Amino acid sequence: MQSRLLSLLCSVLVAVLLFAAGAPDAQAQEKVNFRLDFRLSGYHLPYYWAKAKGYYDKEGLAVDIKEGSGSGQTVNLVNAKEADIGLADFMLMANGIAKGMQIKGVYGLLQKNPWAVISYQDAAIKTPKELEGRSVAIIADHKALLDLLLKRNNVAADKITLRVVNVATRNTVFAEGKVDSFVSVSIGSPTDLVVRAQQGKGKPLYFMNFSDFGVAPLGQGLLVHNEYLAKHADTIRKFIRASNLALADVLKPENVEEALDIALRESGVSVERRASLKLQWSDAIPTLQTDNSKGKPYGWMSDKDWATTVDVLQSIGSVTDAPPAASLYTNDLIPKP
Repeated sequence: MQSRLLSLLCSVLVAVLLFAAGAPDAQAQEKVNFRLDFRLSGYHLPYYWAKAKGYYDKEGLAVDIKEGSGSGQTVNLVNAKEADIGLADFMLMANGIAKGMQIKGVYGLLQKNPWAVISYQDAAIKTPKELEGRSVAIIADHKALLDLLLKRNNVAADKITLRVVNVATRNTVFAEGKVDSFVSVSIGSPTDLVVRAQQGKGKPLYFMNFSDFGVAPLGQGLLVHNEYLAKHADTIRKFIRASNLALADVLKPENVEEALDIALRESGVSVERRASLKLQWSDAIPTLQTDNSKGKPYGWMSDKDWATTVDVLQSIGSVTDAPPAASLYTNDLIPKP
């Protein structure tokens, strides 16, 4: 009896030791401060999924996901080393690098830039030329991009009425009929208006994409400080590996509803935005790769696409001496298939 009890205790002890050896040590996990570009958007789903499913934990990372207040702020926070990894607009990042910021792109998420002129379908603006004689609400920081669209399509800027607004009022000014259109990334707040139209609470929209008319810089992606890259390359590699695993999961249609549940719960965003977030995710999928990055793992970026981004940056007059495209990014941390 005593020997059997001793044997049982030994078995339990061995099991406990084996479990402890295999379980991740919370104390040993590396903290990662991850800053998003905006509040919860559809293309953020994989990051919340990766955290909730323990993918970051398995890589030994304790990831803190914080919402952003715009790509510009996120770029500044990464450059100031107040965020380890950021998700932001790559053109803003490239502009910062040209002006001395010590940052670099490490993963292309939305590689097809979703900028668009958005109007009502019953009075759709389908080409840049059709902007003449119409009015547009625009944020001051975005005017240079619109100017380039007009220039490349031989549109007379003085025949367009611009109303400069802020982020908080742009959509409202349009919804109240005070302007004919507005400029925005399509995978964002405009989807709230699309959903309202689907619910019979507003009119259907038309999206005239900049990329269809000669203005196609890269979209959103992950960036880090050069110093963090030098010291924590393996950490970034682990973060990307876990995030890509989550991306593969969320791309499966049967997982989307659960992914929405997780992101809404973890972010604290109102469930009233669920339909909009689902539409944003659906719209994001076709932008995950360009013609130049197809056939490569998700996140891999093409030098041709970066050269186009630099060309846009120079064409809008944001910088006069842009850095070489190859210096703005690295694919070295993308997991190989």
